Amino acid sequence: MSDARSVPRLTRPFDTTVTLPGSKSIALRQLAISALAQAPSTLHGVPRCDDADDMIDALRALGTDIRETGPSRLTIEPAATLGEGEIRLRLRLSGVSLRLLLAMAALRRDVTHLDGLPPLRARPNHDMIDALLELGCETSAVDGGHLPISVRGPTVPAPEVSVGTSVTSQHLSGLLLAAARLPEGLVIRIKDDLVSAPYVAVTRNEMARRGVSIETLDARTLRVAPGSYRGGLVRIEGDASAATYHAALATLHASTVRLDNLGTSTTQGDFAFLDLCDRLGAAVAATPEGVSITGPKQLRALATVDMESMPDAAPTLMAMAPFLPAPLRITGLSTLRHKECDRIACPARELRKAGVTVDEGPDWIAIAPVSRPLPARFDTYDDHRMAMSLAVFASKAGGCEIADPGCVSKTYSDYWRDFERVYR
Repeated sequence: MSDARSVPRLTRPFDTTVTLPGSKSIALRQLAISALAQAPSTLHGVPRCDDADDMIDALRALGTDIRETGPSRLTIEPAATLGEGEIRLRLRLSGVSLRLLLAMAALRRDVTHLDGLPPLRARPNHDMIDALLELGCETSAVDGGHLPISVRGPTVPAPEVSVGTSVTSQHLSGLLLAAARLPEGLVIRIKDDLVSAPYVAVTRNEMARRGVSIETLDARTLRVAPGSYRGGLVRIEGDASAATYHAALATLHASTVRLDNLGTSTTQGDFAFLDLCDRLGAAVAATPEGVSITGPKQLRALATVDMESMPDAAPTLMAMAPFLPAPLRITGLSTLRHKECDRIACPARELRKAGVTVDEGPDWIAIAPVSRPLPARFDTYDDHRMAMSLAVFASKAGGCEIADPGCVSKTYSDYWRDFERVYR
C-alpha cells in the first residue's frame, strides 16, 4: 500500500450494508480461553487483523494447536501444559494480547519472555507486574513495567492479589481469565477506580459462555473459583469499535448504513456510540442481530460527552466534532494518553492542520466547529484508530490524505474496502 491515501469529499448520500469484522476484544479473549480449555474449541468470526495474528502466534509458541478450518474459522486444540522450557513471545503492537498473556505466563513454571515493537514497549504494565509479584511470580521489567518483561510462575500461587485499574482494565481481564486455572482459583481486589468497565463486562460474559463464572464479593473484590473452560463452537459477533466509523459516516452524511452482525444482544461498551448518533439526530433501529443508522438532515449540538466507558470510540467522535453546530467538550479520556499513541494530543495536532480550533487537558479535549476545513495530510502515528477516524473527517472535509493507511490492519484489515462502499 502507498504511503498515503487520498480521501475525496463525499458529495451524495449512500445506502449500504456492512458485515463488520469479528470483535477483536471478544476474539482475543476467546483465543486465550480456548488455549486454557480442557477440550477443543472452534471459533467462528475471528477477525483478520494483526492483533489476532499476534495472539495466535503466541499461543502456538505456548503449544496450542490452531488450524484455519474455514473463512474466519479456527479450530483450537489446547496443549496439556502451556509449553515447556523458556519461551519468547513477540506481540508487535497488541496491548490486549500482551496483558492477557502476562497473566497466562503466571501459569507456567518456566520463564516466559514477552516483547514488542517500540510503541508497545512504551505502554505501562506496572499494575500487572505488581499483581504478579503478589501472586508469587518472579518478574523482570524495564522501569517497573515496560517491555521487555520476563515472568516465571509461582510454585505455590497466593490465593489473593490486588491490581490497579486506573490506567487500563486489561490487567484485571487477564488475571480473571487465568484465575480459573490456578489450583485454588483467585480473589482479586481492585485498588482504585475501574476505567473502561465495559471491557471487564465483556471478559465476564465470554468466560461465562465457556462455563466459568466470576463472583462479586463486594464493589471492589472479585473471585474466580478453580475450574475448567468448556470447548465447543463459539461465534464472535461484529466489532462495536469498528461500527463507530460506519455509524459516524451515516450520521455526518445524512445516509444509511446497516450493520448485519452486531445488535442489542452485545455486551460491547462501544455499542453505546449509537446512542450518541441518536442524540445527534440520527435514526437508529436495532434488533438483537443487527442495526441500521440513518443520519439526519440537520445535526444537533452536544455540549459535553463523557467517553470514559467507551474510550476507543472517542477518536471517532473527535472526527465528527468539527461538523457539529456548536463546540463539543469530550471528557473521561484519561486512558487515551497511554494507547498506541497519545490519543488526545495526536488528534488535536492533526485536526489543527485542517484549521480546526482544538483545546486539550489531561483527560479532555474541546473541539470547535469549522466552516471551511483546510486540505491536510494527516499523520497516523502507527495507530489504526487515528487512520480510521481521520478518514471519517476527510470524507466531509475533502482534499485530505491519510499517511500510512496500512496501519488499519492492526484491527480491521478490510477497513478501506468497507470505507469505499460509501462512494459507490
